[in-house]
Amino acid sequence: MCLWWSFLHYPTKCPFPGVDVVVGTPGRIIDLINGNSLKLGEVEFLVLDEADQMLAVGFEEDVEVILEKLPPQRQSMLFSATMPGWVKKLSRKHLNNPLTIDLVGERDEKLAEGIKLYAISATPTSKRTILSDLITVYAKGGKTIVFTQTKRDADEVSLSLTSIIASEALHGDISQHQRERTLNGFRQGKFTVLVATDVASRGLDIPNVDLVIHYELPNDSETFVHRSGRTGRAGKEGTAILMYTSSQRRTVRSIERDVGCTFEFTSPPAMQDVLESSAEQVVATLKGVHPESVGFFTPTAQKLIEEQGVNALAAALAHLSGFSQPPSSRSLINHEQGWVTLQLTRDPSYSRGFLSARSVTGFLSDVYSPAADELGKIYLVADERVQAAVFDLPEEIAKELLKQQTPPGNTITRISKLPALQDDGPSSDFYGRFSSRDRSRRPSPRDRRGSRPSRSWGSGRDSDDDDGFFKRGARGSRTENNWSRPSRNNDNDWLIGGRQSSRSSSRDRTFGGSCFVCGRTGHRASECPSKQDY
Repeated sequence: MCLWWSFLHYPTKCPFPGVDVVVGTPGRIIDLINGNSLKLGEVEFLVLDEADQMLAVGFEEDVEVILEKLPPQRQSMLFSATMPGWVKKLSRKHLNNPLTIDLVGERDEKLAEGIKLYAISATPTSKRTILSDLITVYAKGGKTIVFTQTKRDADEVSLSLTSIIASEALHGDISQHQRERTLNGFRQGKFTVLVATDVASRGLDIPNVDLVIHYELPNDSETFVHRSGRTGRAGKEGTAILMYTSSQRRTVRSIERDVGCTFEFTSPPAMQDVLESSAEQVVATLKGVHPESVGFFTPTAQKLIEEQGVNALAAALAHLSGFSQPPSSRSLINHEQGWVTLQLTRDPSYSRGFLSARSVTGFLSDVYSPAADELGKIYLVADERVQAAVFDLPEEIAKELLKQQTPPGNTITRISKLPALQDDGPSSDFYGRFSSRDRSRRPSPRDRRGSRPSRSWGSGRDSDDDDGFFKRGARGSRTENNWSRPSRNNDNDWLIGGRQSSRSSSRDRTFGGSCFVCGRTGHRASECPSKQDY
């Protein structure tokens, strides 16, 4: 008899006496033991699947309860794609003179060699917009798994994709029956995109996954390895894309260091790449049309070719690709259609001070005032060797701005690739903020959604921030980090050699400056004891 329990498998029936293999979660197995439905006295083999995750989320005590019911003479096996040091220490407690089989070895790289890694910078609002483009360009019609942090995000992202690409959501709130139907449909190719929480990062047999997208950053390196390991399996090639905001760039470097991998930092796909990939997928779909069905449409096709030539086929490809109307320009910052991203570069030798969001707005107001009125978000470029900023403008306004003459030392250009932007705040993810042993106490989804996103400035359009940080016009407001100072009373006294009092003005407050009459501290000139001598 073999007892095999897993973190992800839920038995739906009680095992009958005499079965050879029992598969279940620790809690369910304990229930069967307590109900006298399962006897473990003859177990010869014990398998603990996903050992690191099992012991990390608080099942260690349940595991020990079950081990007490097993015969001491047995073979025990622990399986996991990652085996942290603390798991190895625990294994010595449960295993007798164990043999370690390590398929990774001492290599720094913890991922399969066939996985190509990309890191793409995006704003919180642009992630969902560019997601379909990433799937179109990198998956090329194959299977894709998109990983989110919360169940709510999985539902919302899947729903937004459905109008473009067939997709389904998978998370812990979905019933076991529906979960099996979703996985079978994904395996059989009934839909090509699975949007899931980390419940899909382990223990699922899904072959031929071409693309994995980390829509939200994982909480630790082990989760990143398991997520990315859904592709590039059994010696095949695969692609994993990590989407991050400007404030998460340090986290991306931490993942590189912890996993021993190297990302290729790139921009979201250009529209030309999206068009070409869409056309290629349509051509591949056409090849799968049955010859008998083709025969019914051959006369009409011949007539169209005689009348329109190659334009007839091109129109069909455009329509099937979803581009019946010509694509408009897209912002590189938030990927919104109808907007253009420009870069202002300033030569320091022609100006004093540093480039700021306010100076960019003032500059555009002088050069072409409509541009300042329609200005989108402004981000400063991270490269310290140049003074530059990028911003969005409506397409027509941008065309007119590029025609204007700029002052010497200032250059405005339309860019096709977004440069690295300044890191304006703390990381908005939870990577490395808790150990694997503390995963049962993870922040709630509400806590995650309350984390502060990256800061940006805007003129004419609202910022992504909705939590009270860095609000324009909110002078004197206190934040929980005390980053803004309360406004001070305008009648505070200033004296030579004195200091500004941090208290509100009142007659009985202690004066901290120096008297203008006698030079001593502790009183004003109007209250000086020596005043009558003058």
